[in-house]
Amino acid sequence: MFQFASSDSFAEYEIARAEGMSRRNHLHDEMRRRAFGMFQVCARQSAVDRELNVHRSVIHSLWNHYQRDQNASRRRGSGRRRIITTANDHYLLQCARRRRTLTTRQLASQLSAAAGKPISRQTVSRRLHE
Repeated sequence: MFQFASSDSFAEYEIARAEGMSRRNHLHDEMRRRAFGMFQVCARQSAVDRELNVHRSVIHSLWNHYQRDQNASRRRGSGRRRIITTANDHYLLQCARRRRTLTTRQLASQLSAAAGKPISRQTVSRRLHE
């Protein structure tokens, strides 16, 4: 870490570091509210993306989503939903550590009984070897 003689030089360092940082590709809820506040006072999209330090496509898609759905909330992520939760992961690891001789098929049946839903042997094998 750098040592600075005064707080002014530290502030200059922080500004230079912030300018050199890469732009973000998504907005958190607070930043979404700020963006819509800026749009309400008739700010241009280029001014909003510059102010929030995000790529212009992020602001463009945010505005299009709002105009289409009249909703500013973040959309659910794509991809397949996980069948095993983190609690199930912990349970699986505990079972595997306690009884090291169990096969993945036996662990899968034990976890399926505990979770109340079917879980395949392949899923258990992947979770143990991550």
